[in-house]
Amino acid sequence: MEIGIIGGGSVGLLTAAYLGRNHEVHLYVRRERQRNHIESEGVQCDGLGESTQVRAHTIEEGVQNHSLLIIAVKQKDIYPLLDMNLPSDVPFLFLQNGMGHLERIKELHNSCWLGVVEHGALRVDDSHVKHTGKGKINIASLPLQEAGLQQMVKALHTEEFPVVFREDYEDMLASKLLINAVINPLTGLFRVKNGDICTNHYLRSLAWSLCREACMVLGRSVDQEWERILSIAQLTSENQSSMLKDLESGRKTEIEAINEYLIKRSAHPLPNHQFVVDAVHALEVINEGRQAER
Repeated sequence: MEIGIIGGGSVGLLTAAYLGRNHEVHLYVRRERQRNHIESEGVQCDGLGESTQVRAHTIEEGVQNHSLLIIAVKQKDIYPLLDMNLPSDVPFLFLQNGMGHLERIKELHNSCWLGVVEHGALRVDDSHVKHTGKGKINIASLPLQEAGLQQMVKALHTEEFPVVFREDYEDMLASKLLINAVINPLTGLFRVKNGDICTNHYLRSLAWSLCREACMVLGRSVDQEWERILSIAQLTSENQSSMLKDLESGRKTEIEAINEYLIKRSAHPLPNHQFVVDAVHALEVINEGRQAER
């Protein structure tokens, strides 16, 4: 099968490395330099041995027709991407954190499928990704757009890179959103790994407050979700969250798509989420000032 993947970050590289072993993969990236590296070297993923050969293009060259188009950019980059001339008769699979992009996706004429990535991945350079934690990709469809999805899941699934069909996209996304809304901002603000959520008493208390507020908005059991958060933080204890990596690299974070989304959705104030939103935005402004001084 011919698959297009837009985005040369950690998720895009990881997905290309595994899917490219059984399918013809075309990877679309922003920079000419990254395109050249991937074209000449393939995508290297720790644990897979030899590099995976994929076709690389810049997004500006235009996106071709494929059997499936995987959107692996960060949520903030979706809107300008969707304003481009993308194929209109290709199913889209969106792999983003948060839920703030759903309304825009619902306006599209393509079949739209939504995915949650449970793998840990860290981009080393333009063509090299570390697989820091093995998991699976869960996929669900928007209402009335399920046609062909289960067949696609079977075509993508392998034992080394599991792909699983889910029936309820809102429950699937809300589960991931809640995890991200607790772990990401705290690890980003305090520059710590995920496991510190469990071992640092003060961070654990802050995490509980964020969990309680998020569960109130999403209508979920606080006790169950709190146990799940602690379990995931422990399982990924040595991992750095995507928000921590963004802040350390001076990039914009996905705080708007995660915690700010919960604030907008809530009928009541969320003081703990409002604080982490303001604090992360403050660090983003500081990072912008430092970059401007260089």
